[in-house]
Amino acid sequence: MKQIRLKLSKMNMAQISVILVVIGLFLGVLFANMFQSFYYERMMNYHNIIFAEIIREKINYTGLFFYILKDNFKEFIVFWLLSITILGIPYMVLRLLYLGFSLGFFISVIAMLYGFKGILLILAYEFPHGLIYLPIIIFSLYKGFGLCHSIYYYNRNYSVTIMSQLKNYIFLIIFLAVLLVLGSFLEAYLGSFFLKKTLGLFI
Repeated sequence: MKQIRLKLSKMNMAQISVILVVIGLFLGVLFANMFQSFYYERMMNYHNIIFAEIIREKINYTGLFFYILKDNFKEFIVFWLLSITILGIPYMVLRLLYLGFSLGFFISVIAMLYGFKGILLILAYEFPHGLIYLPIIIFSLYKGFGLCHSIYYYNRNYSVTIMSQLKNYIFLIIFLAVLLVLGSFLEAYLGSFFLKKTLGLFI
């Protein structure tokens, strides 16, 4: 245990983040294979009913945009609020594990259902908005970790430190929020269009 702690102490945040995502990825793949019998029938219902309905129905792009935007900003605000609390770093650890887990689970399920062709569905599900979301995730984790660490590991006057540190992060947060709006727009309009067209290849 001490050797593990020693090795972790020598790693930077990027290395630890990759390890956490890989652990989550492994667990996601493991769970997807172990509990296949519990969700396989539900996924087939999605294939036969939900996917067909998505292809058939007209997309309300404006409504979808505001729904995605609201969901994204809810998570974005929670992240930065927790980053100025002592819970910030534990929350980031859990989010990285969950990110890897959900990615591993999703890829495994799609691969089991559609095989090699499922790669198209995975790409359509993440493109083009993923090109915007990924930098937001990386910068938020990097800067959020730095913010939380500077408040609770370097100082004891937390209230004063929080206010002084937030001044250094406010423009970054606004910039990331603007990118989040752009990513939500791409997901609602282009992403949903590509996903709908791709689902047509599976029905």
